[in-house]
Amino acid sequence: MADTDTASTRADSGVRSIARAVEVLELFDAEHPTRTLRELVAMTELPKTTVVRLLSTLESLGLIADRHDSTYGLGAGFLRWVALSQTMWEVSAEARQIMTRLVDECGETVNVYIRQDLNRVSIAQVEGTTTVRSVVEVGVPYALATGAAAKILLTGAPDQVVRTLVNARTDLQLEQLTREIAGIGEAGYAVTHGERELGASAVAAPIITSDGRVIAALSASGPTSRFTADRVGRYVDAVTAAAAEISAAGLGTVEVFL
Repeated sequence: MADTDTASTRADSGVRSIARAVEVLELFDAEHPTRTLRELVAMTELPKTTVVRLLSTLESLGLIADRHDSTYGLGAGFLRWVALSQTMWEVSAEARQIMTRLVDECGETVNVYIRQDLNRVSIAQVEGTTTVRSVVEVGVPYALATGAAAKILLTGAPDQVVRTLVNARTDLQLEQLTREIAGIGEAGYAVTHGERELGASAVAAPIITSDGRVIAALSASGPTSRFTADRVGRYVDAVTAAAAEISAAGLGTVEVFL
C-alpha cells in the first residue's frame, strides 16, 4: 500500500510539473514573444526558484531559449512541432478556396472554428479585404459561450458540455441557453453582435459530416457597423451556402481529429 501511495504521489507531482511548464509556455504569444524572469514569476505566481527550475528544464529540451539577460523566448525545438501541427490541422485546399470565395463575396474575415472542451479554436482563417476587419489568432482558445461560431458548435455538443459550461459561468442559465441553442440548430445559422468583443459581429453556420455531426463552424466576422440588417441577410445566405459546400467537400484529413 505504501508503494502504491508513493507511486501515486510521484504521478501527481509529475502532472503538476507538466501543467506548470505548459502554464509558462502559454505566457508567450504574438504580442509577447519574449518575457523577463520577473514577468514569468509574477504571472505564474510561483516561487522564483520553481520558475527558474522550469525554465532550465524547458531550455534543456529546446523549448525555451535563454537570451542571457534574464529574458526568455520560445526555443527552436518548437519548429518541428509547428510544421507537423500545421500539416495535420490544415484544412483541405477545396475548403480554403470556398473560404476565400466567401471573403470575396462579403469582404469580412472568415474562420473555421472547432470545439475543444469548453473553448472554440480557429483552425483556418482568411482575412477580410477591408482596412478595418476582425481578426483572431489561429489556434488560440476563445470562450465557447459567446459569439456566433460558439453557438453553432454548441448545437453539436453533448448535453453534459452545455451543463458544464453553465456551471462554470455565473452569467449563463441552462434553460435559456438550451432554448437558444435549439433555436439556432433549427434555423441552421447564428448571428451575434458584440458578444465576444464590443463592436464586433458575426454570422456562422455549421459544417456537418455525412452522418449529421456538427464538427465545425464557418463564420464571417467584422465590425458591427457593417453588419446592417440588409447585409446580415446577405451574409447569412452566403455563409450557410459556403458551409454546405464545405460539408459536402469535407474539411480534409483534419476531420480525423474532429
